[in-house]
This record gives sequence, C-alpha cells and structure tokens, in this order.
Amino acid sequence: MCYSFAVPNDKSLSLLPVEFKKDARAWKQLRLDQKWEVSAGKAEIQYVLGLKGQPRVSQFRLAGASERVYPRYFAPGIVRDGGQNWLRPLRYSLRSANSAVDLSTRYSLYNARLDRLLDAKTWRPLIGRQHGILPFSSFFEWVERKGRKAQVQFTPVRKDLMWAPILWDYWESVGGEVGYYSCTLITDEPAPEVEATGHDRSPIFLGAEYVQVWLDAKSYTAPEWQNFLMGHREPVKYQAFAIA
Repeated sequence: MCYSFAVPNDKSLSLLPVEFKKDARAWKQLRLDQKWEVSAGKAEIQYVLGLKGQPRVSQFRLAGASERVYPRYFAPGIVRDGGQNWLRPLRYSLRSANSAVDLSTRYSLYNARLDRLLDAKTWRPLIGRQHGILPFSSFFEWVERKGRKAQVQFTPVRKDLMWAPILWDYWESVGGEVGYYSCTLITDEPAPEVEATGHDRSPIFLGAEYVQVWLDAKSYTAPEWQNFLMGHREPVKYQAFAIA
C-alpha cells in the first residue's frame, strides 16, 4: 500500500519520458469545484458529493509542488484521453463514474493490487481503457517498529522522479454542480528495501521506454496488461528514512 507520496516540482515534470499538454479545462473545473465548496453549506456538500457524513475538511485539496499527497488530495498526473496525453489534477482515491456514494478511505480505493486487477469490479472496467501515470519523487508508508506505528519515507537512489501506473475515472454529480478526475495507484510485492522495514506492498514503477506503451490503454486486453505490468516494472533501489 502507498498511503502518501511527494508531488514533484514543475521543473521535475520536464523529466517525464512522454509529451503531454496541460488540460486547462480540467484545472479550471477544479477551481470551480473549490469555489462551489466555499459557497455551499456542509449539508449541501454532503448531499451533492454523496458523503457518509458532513465534511470536516475540504474535499478539493490540491497538493502543491514538493508537498505530500494523502488519499482524497488532488495532485498532477498524466492520463491518456482522446488520443492525447493530458496533465490533469487527479484525486488520489478512485471514484467510479457511476458511484452514488463516496466511500471512505478505509476501503483503500487509492491503491489497486496488481494481482486483483482482473477480479475487482472497481478496477476491471478501467484496465485496458483508462490508463495514466503518477509522477512523484518519494513515497511514505506506515510500518510497525517496537510495537508502535512509524512512518518511513522511501526515496529512489540516483533517481529524481518515478512514474507509477494508475487507473483513472471521471465522476460528476447528478445535478452537474461538480465533477473531477480521480485515480488509483497500482501496487505489487514490495521492493527489498520496503520489505526490510516490514511493509508488504509498494508502488510499481515503469521504465521510461514503457510509459507511453502503458498510456496507450487499448493496445492490449486486460489480462495482457496485467502480464505487462508483472514483466515490465523497473527495479528501483530505495533509501529508507524514518519520519519523526
């Protein structure tokens, strides 16, 4: 599982191995969603967004450059849509297009297990259809140390930016008040340095030559994509740092 990651700065985005355009419409939509949230009451926000309870914090938090992203935060990601690679704000926790209720983070919709992509009804409709990548500079996990929970930051050795495969979707409220893109990060068996800390999952990272291949979602069937991710993850060595 990857519960948090660090957003790269704008300069780092130039390191991405694919060409893309900034989706001005998607970024404008997020700003409009934020303005609507400020003007709406908590009961209205709960109803329109299909929340279990009234919100205690903003539902449209955008992480800035070098900031950490937690589930339900928005961060920049690359998605393939209409034959073009777009830089869009993506909520880190997938919300399916047809969902009436926004499920809580305890359902871990921000991470999709590679071995369950073909079985889970949330992921199966998206693989082979709506692929993207999340660029980030490090990620964070909770681990057990001396009987207590501790945070560990994993930073790649000799690598400024990593690109991780994601699945994405677009959700819009019934009345059209708000709409946003969201995603889930695909995880697999842990890298050795991650496993050594006691954690059992870590994100997959693709080699630069395979990023565009993954983005062209309709090139292969869902089972073929699962095999692709199993066979083309880039071996990355990490430094692990305990976070106080």
